[in-house]
Amino acid sequence: MAALFGLAVFATNSRLLVALKTQKESAAATMVLQQRMESLRGCSFTQVATKDYLKNNIFNTPTGSEGPLGSLNEQVAVGVYGDTSVAPVVLLRNAQNPTPSELSTNDNLANYNLLEVDLLLQWIGANGRTRTRQLSAIFGKGNIGP
Repeated sequence: MAALFGLAVFATNSRLLVALKTQKESAAATMVLQQRMESLRGCSFTQVATKDYLKNNIFNTPTGSEGPLGSLNEQVAVGVYGDTSVAPVVLLRNAQNPTPSELSTNDNLANYNLLEVDLLLQWIGANGRTRTRQLSAIFGKGNIGP
């Protein structure tokens, strides 16, 4: 009976530790997304629309909050809000590519009035599952609304 009780306590403890690690990962992912978005909000519209500026100044370095996230893939997509026919700028940063790699480019985004920025994080969680978090924002040229 004591052995069965001991196994039950051990199993419960293991599940609680995985749950704590999962919560720590979620908090870290939220912080990474918030830090990236705040960096973007501090930029001018033209800087947000320019892939080289994003690549070299915003996404070139880690945020410092991504430590608990194993095998992190960080992707940013900047496209025209409401028009999916225009190719977006898509950058990917991960352990294999610490300098963001360009998955898609467009040098004409500054010609549009509204840009949609999508930040996507993917990582392998403490329980071995692939986890994702996403944050989106719309940036306007001169406060032009839809």
